[in-house]
Amino acid sequence: MARTPRFLHLFACALLGLFPAFAGAEAGRQATAPSTGVEPIELRMAVSSDGHAAYFVRLLEESLKLIHQPYRLHLVKDVPARRMWWMLNKGDLNLFYGMQSKEKVHNEQIVPVRNALTNGLIGQRVFLIRRNDAEVFAGVNSVGDLKRTKMIAGFGAGWGDVKVWRAADLPQYEHAGPWPTIYAMVAAKNRHVDYLPRGVIEVMEEARLHPQLAVEQHLLVDYRADLGFYLAASAASYRPIIERALKAAESSGMKARLIDEAFGADIKALDLDRRTRLRIAPSPD
Repeated sequence: MARTPRFLHLFACALLGLFPAFAGAEAGRQATAPSTGVEPIELRMAVSSDGHAAYFVRLLEESLKLIHQPYRLHLVKDVPARRMWWMLNKGDLNLFYGMQSKEKVHNEQIVPVRNALTNGLIGQRVFLIRRNDAEVFAGVNSVGDLKRTKMIAGFGAGWGDVKVWRAADLPQYEHAGPWPTIYAMVAAKNRHVDYLPRGVIEVMEEARLHPQLAVEQHLLVDYRADLGFYLAASAASYRPIIERALKAAESSGMKARLIDEAFGADIKALDLDRRTRLRIAPSPD
């Protein structure tokens, strides 16, 4: 049996971090924009059914409406990551979102849509920790301090964060199994993982879902990273349309409004301005 190339295996694992409920294929809702006499674009987008994709779907739809571009959007829910690549090649899927990286830019199977979907918020990281470790992190005021704690960050296999932490010489553990099990590993204290860095648009919701963990109150790790849309090579002609739509959403202020509506309350609760900011170089890929 042919082996999956290591890059595609790691990329598939990384996608599990973005679509954490990947369990089995299921047809999602279909939305159609009103016709304007322009040929509609046909989009089949991979999403999870746990709500993580809601902002990205709304941003896509509202941006296309803003430029009066007709579209038909079919959401394909909870596709296993390995199967997603087969579906991209076959044409059953032609759109997903994931962390931006040079590896994806050079992958001939996909075409990057050039736009940072969260305005850099995904690269601002706050930790999920055990409550009784709060004092350890409260004493950290530099990357060197964080390293000296010997606390180990947990990441899913293939996540871009792994390279960032490794380049900064910070202890980290790359988990080969399903990434959501890291929550329980942190809580257990005996699984060689002490904290889970999450984006400021993610961490509060995940803390509500995992009350055995606490949001660390002192630190904000900051590095340049974002999420982007990616098209199947067969849908490359859609790239200029979607890029134009996203640019219009930015210039009109709509994108900032959608970010605020989706994440503003949680980001405000994190009180980022009072946190000690640790700047780390972006992923050296």
